[in-house]
Parts: sequence; C-alpha cells; structure tokens
Amino acid sequence: MKRGAKDILRIFWRFKTRAALGIVCLLMVDGAQLAVPLVVKGVVDGLVGGTATARWIGLQALILLALGLTMASFRFAWRHFFFSLARKAELDIRNRILDHALTLPTSFFSKTRTGEFMALATNDVESVRQALAMGFVAGFDGSIFALVAVSAMLVMDPALTGMVILPLPLLGALMALSLRAIYNRWDAVQASFEALTEKTRESVAGMRVLRAYDRATPDVADFNAQSEDNYRKTMHYVKVDAVFHPAILLLAGSCVAILLGAGGGRVLSGKLSIGSFVAFTSYLGMLIWPIIASGWMMTLVQRASASMDRINALLDVSDVEPRSRPGDGTAAVEGALRAEGLTFTYPGSDRPSLESLSFDVPKGGSIGVVGEVGSGKSTLVHLLMRIYDPPPGTLWMDGRDIVDLPVDVLRQATAYVPQEPFLFSDTIAENLRLGKADATREEMRWACGLAALDEEVAAFPQGYETLLGERGITLSGGQKQRLCLARALLKRSPVLILDDTLSAVDADTEAAILGSLRQARSGVTTVVISHRASAVRDLDHIVVLRGGRLVARGTHRELMAHAGYYRDMVELQEMAG
Repeated sequence: MKRGAKDILRIFWRFKTRAALGIVCLLMVDGAQLAVPLVVKGVVDGLVGGTATARWIGLQALILLALGLTMASFRFAWRHFFFSLARKAELDIRNRILDHALTLPTSFFSKTRTGEFMALATNDVESVRQALAMGFVAGFDGSIFALVAVSAMLVMDPALTGMVILPLPLLGALMALSLRAIYNRWDAVQASFEALTEKTRESVAGMRVLRAYDRATPDVADFNAQSEDNYRKTMHYVKVDAVFHPAILLLAGSCVAILLGAGGGRVLSGKLSIGSFVAFTSYLGMLIWPIIASGWMMTLVQRASASMDRINALLDVSDVEPRSRPGDGTAAVEGALRAEGLTFTYPGSDRPSLESLSFDVPKGGSIGVVGEVGSGKSTLVHLLMRIYDPPPGTLWMDGRDIVDLPVDVLRQATAYVPQEPFLFSDTIAENLRLGKADATREEMRWACGLAALDEEVAAFPQGYETLLGERGITLSGGQKQRLCLARALLKRSPVLILDDTLSAVDADTEAAILGSLRQARSGVTTVVISHRASAVRDLDHIVVLRGGRLVARGTHRELMAHAGYYRDMVELQEMAG
C-alpha cells in the first residue's frame, strides 16, 4: 500500500468516533434495505400460493414503510457523521499545509511557486476529502451488501449463485490493471493544474504590466497553451476512467443476463419459487451496487493517494526556518547591535554575500548601510531578522548571540519595512493593525502623519476604512511604501529596520519623512538600508559595502572628507538634483 493511502487511513482513524457512529448508522440502513427483498418474497409467494389476506398484505406494507423510514433516518445520520468527518479532515490538512509553510525558510519560497500551494490546498485536499467522505462509505457499504446479498442468495440457491457471480473475478483483474494508470495519470493532472493555477495568478497579478507592454495577447496564448496541457492530461486520465466504469457495468449486466437465463429455467423446472426468484433478482441488484461501488471507491482512493503523496512532499520538507538554540532568550530586547567578522554565504553559492563585516551600534543608536546593487545590504537585513541564520558568534543583540534569541522574541522586538512593500486586500486600518492589533484611530493618524500619509488617507472617500485592492494595487508605489512605514512605526519596537523604504518617494516627501523620523526614532536602534545619501546622512554611523566587503565607515561628514564610493555617490545624486 502506498504511503498516501496509509496516511488517508490514519486520518480516518483519527476521527474514529465519528467513523464508528457513521458505520453503525450505515449498518442500520443496510439491514433495513436487505430486509426489503425478504418481505417482498413473502408477499409474492403468498399471492401466488393463495395464502395472503388483505390484512396480512396491509401489515407487510406497514413493515415496508417502517423499513423506509428507518433507512431515511439513518441515511441522514451516516451522511452527517461521514461528511463532517471528511470536512474536519479537510480543515485539518489545510491548516497543516499553512502551518508547515510558515516554518519554511525564505529560500524554499524562492524556488516554489505560489500556484503549487494553491493547488495543494484546493484540488489535492478536495481529492482526499472525497475519498474520506464517499470512498470509505462506498467500500464499507459495498462490502456489507456483497456479503449479505451473496449469503442470502446461497441460502436460496447455491448453484444459481455460483453461476451468477462467475464474471466477478474478472473485476479484480480489471482493477489491478487500472489502478496504477489511475494513480499516475491523476498525479499528472494535478501537476498540470498547479502550473495552470500559477499561470492564472501571475497573469491576473501582472495585468497592468502586460497591458503597458502590449503583451496581453501573447500572454493569452501562453495561458491557452497551459490550459491545453491541462485538458490533454485530464483527457488522458478520463480515457482510463471511461473504460473502467463501463467495463464494471458490463460485468454487472452479465450477471443479470446469467440470472435471467439460468434462473428463469430453474423457475420453470420448479427448482426455484417465483418469490425466491424475485428476491434473488433484488439481491443481485444489491450486489451490482458493491460492484459499482468497488470501482468508484478504488478510483477515489487512488486519486486521493496521489494527492496525499503530493501534500506529503511539502510536509516532508525538513529545511525549516532557523530557530534558537537553548539559551537566555527570554529577557527583553533593548536593541544594541554588534557584528564581529560577519561572513555569510547563501546555500548553494560558493561566493560570500557578506565577508568579515564588523560594526557596533549602541542601544538607541543608528546606522546607515549603503552600497551598489549586490553589495550585501539586504543580506544583512535577512540576518538581522533571522530569515537566514548567521554563523554563531558573528552577530549579537544586547551582548547575546542572535541565534540564541527565540525568533518570535527577536521579531516582536523588531519593526521591519521591506524593500518591496506588501499590503493585504483589506482596509487601510486593518493593514496598519498588523503593526499593532489594538491600534486606535489616533495612533494610526500619528503613524501616518510621521510617514506623510495622513492627509492623503483623509482625502480617500472612506478614509482609513478604504478597501485596498490586491497587494494594495489601488495605491501608488510611494503610498504603499509610506503605509508600510506607518505600520512599522505603530509597532513601537526597540529596533527599526528600513530596507530602502523611501525609494519610490519624491525628494521633498522624503525630506519631510526623514525630519519626522529623527524625533520618532529617539531611543530606537535604527538600521537604514538605502541607495540615497539623503536617507543616511544624519545617522550616527554609516558603513559602505562593495562586493560584500566593508570599504569605508564613519559619519557623513567623515566619509565626504575622503575620496571614494560614498562621496562619488553623493556628488552624482546632487548633480541629478
């Protein structure tokens, strides 16, 4: 048995109470349904033999009505237990996918597409749910029906039973031939659906860019090609399914044909009563359901097994986000930073992104980090936030190795504004509350005022309740950056990290924001990453990076006193106005 199928069984066992109650209710339905042919047999034989009375037939009708009510009541109950079990499992698997994804390092997401997660959490989880909801019901119900129906048929006429079930061994051979094909082809369908989901997400998110570059028509062609691939692979799967199920019905029909031919002859010869023949026909009809159910169940389980294996491929990723080593990480963070010979190389690279970097920032101090593209500026931010783990003994917070600080403690003590602002499709107020969940409107206005955004928000029709589009698409680039800055300021953390935060803001607005921040960051350790000298010139200390190495350090005045990259950068920016 494949691991995916075993995991589905384990999920089923986790909800064993609901499953047990559902099975009891299912048995009640099956018992009532299997009793119906016996009642019908008695009525037919009574009518043929002339022993039936009107009162007795009325009593049999009431018995059939009671059996019908029993089936209806307990059918509702088993559907409730089994379907709720499947929905609970669906919720649990989706939560596991997200919970595990949150533990994965940034490096994992750099090589994994969003569409893959979307497909796992929708189509693949849905396949597992269907197997839990109806696959197990069909398998269990079909097994009970088959056992009881064949037993009843054997009691009535063993010889006829042997002839009627003669085609059934062919069903096992058909299943054995089909299961592998069903698994492989469904796995290919799901992989294609992943790619289609990612392409859809990418095309919608990049609609403005596609129109700006007049690439909408070629993108539609790419989308159509991906859709065509999904269609081909789906049809490849459907061909197996289209042969599998009709073949099952053909075998079931063969059983009926044998019954009519052999059973009719036995009635004519007096070896089988008419009532028994009617009951035999009913039981054979019930036996056809297990035949169909077995094929349906195996299809659902194989599809679910393929999907569960795909989900497990994600859950098995053990390269989780760096965590703390045992240490004294419970004390409050004050914000003093120190690097000593900090060298870091990204996994899979043979060239250090940072090499032998050292600096010291006291509590409440400030440091600017400048350098050309690829100089290691953002790498330093990743290490400060422990998105990647620095080598032990190279980066310190309040005199403690940063890897000894629990990640949640470190990040709660740090307000971070990334280079690429990210906003959720919610109101401005709710996006701000990510910085402080209970922020009042006055606090929001204070933070937005520091970010030179309050007046613009007030001009929106709904103000702070204005609903933003996907990723804040209704705002300009500068507004997005300032809203993310306000969100970080609301947090009032002892450490503030700004990663090229004002790159999309005009010079005048930047000057106003920087002026406001000088007072707001009093007592807050501030790290500013920027390619603009104007953003770092008033900071206590500036380090200049090139190729991951420290090439200069000092205050703005000290660095301007000597020729070098920093002074050249400042002069070029001043000439550009």
